[in-house]
Amino acid sequence: MNVLRDQTMALNVELQQRQTEQEKLLAQRDDVSSQLQEVNRANSRLLEQLTELGQEKDKLQQELEETRKTADKRKAMLDELAIDVAQEKSRHKKELSDAWLQHEKEVLGVRARYEKELRGLHEDKNRTEEEIRSQLRDEKARTRELESLQQTVEELQAQIQSMEGTKGWFERRLKEAEETAEKSALEHQEQLPHQNP
Repeated sequence: MNVLRDQTMALNVELQQRQTEQEKLLAQRDDVSSQLQEVNRANSRLLEQLTELGQEKDKLQQELEETRKTADKRKAMLDELAIDVAQEKSRHKKELSDAWLQHEKEVLGVRARYEKELRGLHEDKNRTEEEIRSQLRDEKARTRELESLQQTVEELQAQIQSMEGTKGWFERRLKEAEETAEKSALEHQEQLPHQNP
C-alpha cells in the first residue's frame, strides 16, 4: 500500500514538473510570437519608408525633367534673340551707311540709341545665361540628392533583407517551440492512463 502511495506521489511530482515545463514552453512560444510580430511591424515600417523615398525620388525626377524643359525653352529663346539682334544690327548698319552723308547727326543719335538697346539685350542675355547656369547648378545638386536617396534606398533594402533573415529565424524558433510543446503534451497524455489505476 505504501509502495503504491509512493509511486502515486512520485507520478504526481513528475506530472507537476511536466506541467511546469509545458507552461515554460508555452511562455517561450508566446515570447517568440511577440518578437515575430514586432519584427513584422518593423518590416512594415521600413517598407513604408522605402515607398515614401521612392515617391520622393519620382517627384524630384519629375521636377528635374521640368527644369530641363524650361532650360531648353530659354536656350531656344536666347538663340532666337541672338539671331534677331544680329539681323537687327546688320540692318541698322546698312541704314546708317546709306544715310550717313545726309543725316550724320541723326544717325549718331540713332546709333547711340540702338547701342544702348543692344547693351540692354546683352545684359538680358547675360542675366538669362546666369539664370540657366544657376538652374544647372540646382539640377546638379538635385542629382546629388537623388544619388544620396538611392544610397538610402539601398541601405533600407539591405535592412529589409536582414529583417527577413531574422524573421525566418524567429519563425523557426516558434515552430520548434510549438513542436516541443506538442511533444510534451502527447507525452503527458500517454502517461495519464498509467496513473488512473
